[in-house]
Amino acid sequence: MKRLLFYICFCFFVSTSFAQEWLTNLEVAERLGLVQNKLLVVVWENSYYDGASAYVNTSDGKRMFIEHMYDRPEIDSLLWAHFVPVVLSENEYPRLYDEIKKTRSMDYIDKFHDESLKIMDVNGNIINTSQDMQLLNLSEFILKYSMDTSFLKSRLINYRSEKDFYSAFYLASSYMDFAFFANYEVRPELVNLSTIYLDEASEFLDQEKLDNKPMLKQRVELLEIQKELLFQNPKKVLRKLKRIKDSEVASQNANLRAFLYYSAYKLLEDEQNASVWESKVSLLDLRKINNVVSPTTTED
Repeated sequence: MKRLLFYICFCFFVSTSFAQEWLTNLEVAERLGLVQNKLLVVVWENSYYDGASAYVNTSDGKRMFIEHMYDRPEIDSLLWAHFVPVVLSENEYPRLYDEIKKTRSMDYIDKFHDESLKIMDVNGNIINTSQDMQLLNLSEFILKYSMDTSFLKSRLINYRSEKDFYSAFYLASSYMDFAFFANYEVRPELVNLSTIYLDEASEFLDQEKLDNKPMLKQRVELLEIQKELLFQNPKKVLRKLKRIKDSEVASQNANLRAFLYYSAYKLLEDEQNASVWESKVSLLDLRKINNVVSPTTTED
């Protein structure tokens, strides 16, 4: 992480010759992001031409104020190094708003409306939905949201090829797995992004004719419970798990249930109960929860 921060600081001074125009076609940007394993950084057209200011961290540990950052070629090249930058046409606003107005939270809608930089995945879903009214620190912004999404690539391709229960569910699951290994600060936002796809999967499940629907519905329920692990709410995990009787657990879902029990007890530092489930947890799942376990936990 320190190397990345140094790169962000250093790049600001040396990359002016590599400046590049921002894209203006969202679909083209999404395809490029998929190829390059990058997220998109997006701003509305009027906001882009009105201009905005920001800070960047310099290599000597100070902060430099940048006025009209969109006019600075070194900013362009810095953003291109980590994202696919897009100026979103105001003409696209009605269509894009119609797509989200009934299915997104108020925080999401507010972020969609505002003048700030938006981080989107390659399906056009906003990740940074929290409202930050302070002047943007561009170095910290890049450090937080610059991510290699190659882990998600096959799931993203499948979802973009055909949207159905399985493509939406597995993309939701993969985003949640991705969150386990992501920076702590961005983890809740990745969980919220995963929820968008999980909600879609639930809708598809109601509409599609699929075999073994009860098992699939239970798996969606368990994935919903897993979100509480990433929010570090182990007591909520246990309360929700205890609503599901042992006799009702589908064999296909047993491993996920075991992981949730084990992880919740690990977060609570209850080694005795965690050990009961440990043998049923895969090595990958052990790595996942080890990235989340901390001395203290929070509850809503």
